[in-house]
Amino acid sequence: MKKKKMLMLVLSLLLVCVAFIGCGQKQQSTTTNNDTDKKTLLIYCAAGVNKPMEEIAKEFEKKYGAKVQYTYANSSELISQMEVSKKGDLCVLASNEDYETANKKGLVLARKDLVYHVPVIAVPKGNPVGIKTLNDFKKPGVKVILGDSKTSPLGKLASKLFQKQGIESQVKNNVVSTVTTVNEMVTFVSMKKADASIMWEDNALNASKSIDLVQIPKDQNLIKTVPIAALKSSKDKELCNKFISFAVSDQAKSIFIKYNLKPIK
Repeated sequence: MKKKKMLMLVLSLLLVCVAFIGCGQKQQSTTTNNDTDKKTLLIYCAAGVNKPMEEIAKEFEKKYGAKVQYTYANSSELISQMEVSKKGDLCVLASNEDYETANKKGLVLARKDLVYHVPVIAVPKGNPVGIKTLNDFKKPGVKVILGDSKTSPLGKLASKLFQKQGIESQVKNNVVSTVTTVNEMVTFVSMKKADASIMWEDNALNASKSIDLVQIPKDQNLIKTVPIAALKSSKDKELCNKFISFAVSDQAKSIFIKYNLKPIK
């Protein structure tokens, strides 16, 4: 009888242990699922504004708990990626002209304008060849690096600036290289592999230890606006709208200012 009671007690304890372990595994499984199910926004973003957008993403995650995944490239490449993949949630493009291109392709919803993008003349620290105006780009011997005029929005813009001055063909004779993103231009000018370039003011200011900038007079310049828009391919329009609202908030504006961008009021 005593042996039978002892056996029953042992079996009871084993059942309790098994139940406890099962609950622990269930709890662990639930936690893992919650982490896996965390919402993520895929955003196609112009490479020239990567730094402020990264910081805005971190603050957005703190506030809403949703992850932000960026794909960086120039706007033409981003639009091609959006068109081919038919995936993603939002885009931040280099100009409203790029937005209109995406809109004509049926990729985007209504836009909000974030910041002004101001083109400037960028030169190596100390401006060794004395570049003062756009017309100096045509001087013999000046080494020029520009964005590719076919694929880079900034390259297309530079081409228009020189056309406006009637010097595009002369400047072409001085171009030593063309690139697809402004970050590549920053690298080339910083390393003194070029005497002058056309880039965004904020990128030149953010690299101020190795680059000087020369302002372009307003009547000669072509100032752009950086827009943000949800994509028609997004499956979470509500979360997209939350990100857009956050990107135009006072908190986000302070981040843009930190990176030398001019928010739109």
